[in-house]
Amino acid sequence: MSKKILIIGSGIAGISSSLKLKSYGLESTIIDKGNFIGGRIGTRDIKIEDKSNYFFHGAQFFTAKSDNFQKVIQNGINKKYIKKYGNFSPPRYRGFKSMRDFLINLSQNLKVTQNVKVTHLKPFNEKIIVLNDKSSIWKTYDGVISTIPAPQNLDLITKFPTLKTTLKTSSYDACIALMFSFDKEPKNVPHFFDFYKKQTILSWMAAGSNLRFWTAHAQGAFSNKSLNKDKVLIKNEIFSEIEKIIYPFEKNVKISFHSLHIWKYAKVKRVCTGPQIDPKFPIAVAGDFMEGPNVESAFISGEKAADLIFKRLY
Repeated sequence: MSKKILIIGSGIAGISSSLKLKSYGLESTIIDKGNFIGGRIGTRDIKIEDKSNYFFHGAQFFTAKSDNFQKVIQNGINKKYIKKYGNFSPPRYRGFKSMRDFLINLSQNLKVTQNVKVTHLKPFNEKIIVLNDKSSIWKTYDGVISTIPAPQNLDLITKFPTLKTTLKTSSYDACIALMFSFDKEPKNVPHFFDFYKKQTILSWMAAGSNLRFWTAHAQGAFSNKSLNKDKVLIKNEIFSEIEKIIYPFEKNVKISFHSLHIWKYAKVKRVCTGPQIDPKFPIAVAGDFMEGPNVESAFISGEKAADLIFKRLY
């Protein structure tokens, strides 16, 4: 008899969990409260003359050290939904045409449902019962993997004290992302700025699908203390910094603000220590908070959670 497995979250950890289970012959259902697949691998599009242009307002790129993730990337390159990004060492990659295309293609044979929020999880005999915001009926699953950020997971996994203890050991920085555009494609502006260890409120700044559409991420310290600030003040402060950086390279372009996006749990500062799966019940957690603050780490964590659930059920 086949097992009924639920995965919470349609980011890279949730998708890698589902793919790993599928490699064992197990089907799973991914559900996510958001409108789009991808989690913090975020893409926002803007149409100009019916042509889509993309701001990559979450993760800008991904790298690959592990064999499994290298295979995923090579397959994406072969199928033209991943491209090498820039000339970095180690190599960096991006989804094509957008970052979201990476996960859309990766999950095309998986069962994914958006706009459904899991509200409660409880142990029941040797299984897990689940309630979501679209139904008043508890559903029973043989196994559950929750891949939402650790602080949100804490609110959900109240009935599983071991996993709560694990999740409490992590911490995050917030991130404020500002999207902006140029009135025309700049000729002299580099496509990527890294402000690591520099005296600025910005962490980095990068072009999206082309050199007209950009995202700037504020540093963690600035983002953490600005979460409750007026958004107009935040926008003006970041935008002023962007102009100071851009205009020395090119003065004959107009920079226009597009929008802000606030990631409350953006970058893992401290990864979790402790078990990834409950000692008694078939429920596990996965995400960058278990392995490290990058896309590949979230992927690896998802695979590990799937392995743990498989071993628990079989």
